[in-house]
Amino acid sequence: AAVTQAVGARLRGLREEDTVLLEALVPTARLPVPPPRSPAPRLPVALRICTLVCRSWGDRPQLCQVACGVGRAEAPVRHGAALPQGLDSSLQQWGVVAPSQRQALATRLRGAAEAAMAALLAAEAELSPQQRGGARAHTDLLGVDFLLACVDDALELVVLSTNSQRCLETCLLADAMGRAVGEPHGDLPQLLAEALLHRAQCHLVEGKDILLIGAGGVSKSFVWEAARDYGLKVRRLGH
Repeated sequence: AAVTQAVGARLRGLREEDTVLLEALVPTARLPVPPPRSPAPRLPVALRICTLVCRSWGDRPQLCQVACGVGRAEAPVRHGAALPQGLDSSLQQWGVVAPSQRQALATRLRGAAEAAMAALLAAEAELSPQQRGGARAHTDLLGVDFLLACVDDALELVVLSTNSQRCLETCLLADAMGRAVGEPHGDLPQLLAEALLHRAQCHLVEGKDILLIGAGGVSKSFVWEAARDYGLKVRRLGH
């Protein structure tokens, strides 16, 4: 009732082209945590989960890396405000002690991050080249930030925002910190290289004339679809 009254009062003072934007308040999860090692009071903290998703072969979203940041609960946890750490260790510190529960959250996180990327790719596919910013312009990397919230006594992952740079910086920092302490190399460099090399190969063949002799039958129809996507000018000679 108080929110409705405040919005109504605000609307009466706005001009015709102005609007009021309402955002839902999603409180961070409050979980029982292990006893502190020191007698100093522990302040409420929030967990920000940063994910990096890339466009894989066949335009499939693929989760590359996850990094978490912990900060004060009364203020947004921002990129660069804390050193990144892994998802599993962060959840353990948060009080999620059951391995099955941590694995379930990791699986849900992957699905939610890749679904966000898939929604963006679907929206881009409906845009004209001019609206996208160019004939070959599209999103190859996407950062998706999540908040670990508690809804009806159940842990929920809530999307905070998407970005193209800050999540990449955070995940690269987390990967470098892991290698510095002896952790094995992750898949992040390989996945990023594959996405960039795929784009580079498309750029090299775009606009070229290619002569195909004996290109195959119906089972090879995917060749023509790929050629159209790559911007090739294909000339085919019949038998």
